[in-house]
Amino acid sequence: MRILVLICFSIIGFSAVAQDDALSRDENIILFNEAQSCYKESIQSSFRNARTQKCAKTSLEIGKFLFEPDSQNIAALTYNYGNAARGNEAKLILKTALALYEAIHGKDSPELIDLLIDLGEVSRALTIAKESFGKESILYADVILAEAMSGSSWVSSKTRFAKAAYEIYSKKNGPESVGATLASFQLGKFKMAQGKSKSSIPYFLQATKNSDVANYAHAFLAQAYDRTNQRDKATEHVLMIKQSDMTQAQDYLPLFVRSPSYPSRAQRASIEGYAVVELTVSKEGLVLNPIVIEEEPKGRKFGKAALEAANSLRYVPRFVDGEPVEVPGVLYKYTFQMAR
Repeated sequence: MRILVLICFSIIGFSAVAQDDALSRDENIILFNEAQSCYKESIQSSFRNARTQKCAKTSLEIGKFLFEPDSQNIAALTYNYGNAARGNEAKLILKTALALYEAIHGKDSPELIDLLIDLGEVSRALTIAKESFGKESILYADVILAEAMSGSSWVSSKTRFAKAAYEIYSKKNGPESVGATLASFQLGKFKMAQGKSKSSIPYFLQATKNSDVANYAHAFLAQAYDRTNQRDKATEHVLMIKQSDMTQAQDYLPLFVRSPSYPSRAQRASIEGYAVVELTVSKEGLVLNPIVIEEEPKGRKFGKAALEAANSLRYVPRFVDGEPVEVPGVLYKYTFQMAR
C-alpha cells in the first residue's frame, strides 16, 4: 500500500542561513527537535488533529531558519504541514510543496507520486508510475489502490482499480501481504456499498490478516453476517474486535446503526423531533431491554420509530480484564430532521 511521506528530521548539519534574531542557532535546533518529536508522536496515533497541524506548522516555521528555502528538507516539511492541514488550506500548502518537489526532482520524477495523489492528480501519478516502473510494479499498484480509495471515481471504476491492485500485490508479494489484504478490504467495502453483503464476506475475511484494518474488517463482517441472518457468526466477529484506537474513545462502541423510519404523519407535516433510548449492551454487543426515556414532541411516534431502530443496533461490548461485560444504562439519541 502507499505510505504517506511523513519525515521527521534530526538536526545533524545545517546550512548557514539567517537565524531568528531573537533566538540563537542552538535554541532554534532545540525547538525544531521538540516540534518534530511532537509531530512524530501525533502522526503515530490513528487520529490526526489540531496538535498534528500545530506541530507540523511549527516545524516548518523553525525549519526556515535552519535550512535553505529550496532544500529537500523545506519541501518535505511543507508536505508534512499540508498533510496535517485541512480543506482549502491543505490544498494550497500541498501545491506549494509540489512546486518545491518539481524544482528539486523534476516534473516527471517518482518523488512526486504521493503528492500528486494527495492533490487528486491521480492520472498524472499513474503516468509517472507506469513510465518509471511499469504497470506490473508495486508502486503502480499503490497508485491505482489510492485511486480506488479516493472519492473521485464511480464504484465500478474503484472496483476495477482495487482488483487490479490486488492482482499485482498477490503476484509480487502474496495474497496475505499488506497491499493485497488492503485491496481486499476495499473490495469488501465496495460489495457492501452495492448491497452484496454475502459477496463481501470472503474479502473481509482476507482483510483480517492485515493488522492495520483487522478491527474494521471484523466490524464489517459482523454487519455482513447480521444482514445475512447469521447472528452467531456476527457475534464471533464482534468479540474479535480488540481494544485499540478504534475503540479507545469509549469502551463500548456502536458498530452499525440503522436509520429509523420517519413517522409518516410527522413527515407529511414537516415536523422534526428526537427520541432518546436507554438500553443495555450485552456481552455479545446486542441490545437488551431498550426503552424510550425522552421524546420531543410527544405523540408523533418518534419514540416508537427510535425503539424499532435501536433493536438493530450492534455494539462492541465493554471489556474488563480482557473479558466482555454487560453494560446497563447506555443512551442513544435518534434525531429526526427533514431534508434541507
